[in-house]
Amino acid sequence: MLRTAIAVVLLSAASGVPAENIETLTERSQEQARAVLDRAVEANGGAEALRDVKVVRLRLQGQVFPRLQMTTPAPPFEGGSFDETLLFDLENNRLRLDQKAGGFGFDGDNTIAIAGGAGNAYDNRAKTVTPIPAEQASQQQFIQYHRRLPTLLLRSALDRTNSLRYLGEDQFEGRRHEVVTFVMPDTQQIALYVDAQTGLISKYELLFVDSLEGVEASEIVFGDYRKVGNFQVPRRWSNRQLGEDQTRYTVQAEFNPPVTDESFRVAAAGYQEVKPVPTSLEEKVDRLADGVYVIQNVAGQNQNTLAVGFADHVVAVEAPGSSEGADAVIKRIHELFPGKPIRYVAMTHHHGDHIGGMRSFIAEGATVVTTAANRPVIETMAASRQNDRLGREPRAPAFLMLEDGRRVLKDGTRELQLIDIGPNPHAKEMVIAWLPAEKVVFQGDLFFVPNNGAPFGPPQPSTASFAAKLRELGLPFERVASVHGDTATAAQFREATAAAN
Repeated sequence: MLRTAIAVVLLSAASGVPAENIETLTERSQEQARAVLDRAVEANGGAEALRDVKVVRLRLQGQVFPRLQMTTPAPPFEGGSFDETLLFDLENNRLRLDQKAGGFGFDGDNTIAIAGGAGNAYDNRAKTVTPIPAEQASQQQFIQYHRRLPTLLLRSALDRTNSLRYLGEDQFEGRRHEVVTFVMPDTQQIALYVDAQTGLISKYELLFVDSLEGVEASEIVFGDYRKVGNFQVPRRWSNRQLGEDQTRYTVQAEFNPPVTDESFRVAAAGYQEVKPVPTSLEEKVDRLADGVYVIQNVAGQNQNTLAVGFADHVVAVEAPGSSEGADAVIKRIHELFPGKPIRYVAMTHHHGDHIGGMRSFIAEGATVVTTAANRPVIETMAASRQNDRLGREPRAPAFLMLEDGRRVLKDGTRELQLIDIGPNPHAKEMVIAWLPAEKVVFQGDLFFVPNNGAPFGPPQPSTASFAAKLRELGLPFERVASVHGDTATAAQFREATAAAN
């Protein structure tokens, strides 16, 4: 029987009859997606014209309304300003990016220039120049800028056709769209919505993790197209998250403008060169006093939590990062204070990077200490469906509210004061933690110690307001600890805020 079976196989092979080519679902999906991409490419000038783009000059101007980063947790929101000019040499891997932004307690004026595999970041307020490490000045650094324009997205998709997949049809703004996805070199998976009638890209989507709702789609919406040379270019550019605009920009684009090496150089006479920003920060515990610790970079890079031990419990101040990061912080707190439960978790303000780990502390059984306006944010966050400890074992958050702008937690061993120093330009309700015996202030987003030894530069509006409030309160602090960055001495803080006095 075995000899007979072998003979049959050999006979079939010798006959030269090809095996049936059964098209798989993946093959069909890629084929459909390629057809949609080809239509979009043709509607936008054709593949030859797209590949002939060597240089792009792009300007975005408008307002920003970043989710969970506004001065208030609920509307009406105050928008910030944004003005960006990008000069992007695709052929020679060079770019110059000039950005000015304002709002939410911060003013920014920065320039990034990269050429020849090296680059610098210029802070035009502080007059400093920071080298960009070679690994950050590589091709990967450039990929994000391909997502600024449909023209560049289509070029990228043409270079990554093997990753194309067809998702199906969907309605967007009352029109039928075909949706395809592809993977960019920085591993971002992009879903393109191609208008079935015009072939133009109406939007693309990226997935992100929202602090309140979990995994959501960020929508970058293009509108009001006009012809620029061979290409269709949107005059409106917005970013929506959970149905709300995060940005509203006008767009100006120019293709293949004349450039020289000088176009990518920055006049920086009088600027101080500082060390590169570290690419990775060490997880560590900063002991400020017996039973007082700042747990640094455990929740995530540049994300810190203050842990304060009392006789029979612990108070955590700030829950940054994510549920996973907060689980690691909670584990570290139990190692520092064995046998003591985390009874309270306080938050400085409502921004997403400061409450991203709050669900884990609620699951731990900690009571949330906050202000009245921030309570609904935490209730919404706790009620969302997410795959974490709280999702697996739901429980409603318990609250302890600040009253008349203050809440004092104390026993016979220690006192911790939580003080609302708002309104601050960064957040209308802004809480600091004050340890009178230890003379330590803990704050979030109001003051930063540069982690590369750079000078402080002019104080930001949020920092100037913070300094004024500390003087008004008359707190005799000796150190200022931070949610982001290392702990500063009082002398460093005075140096950084001298210009604000």
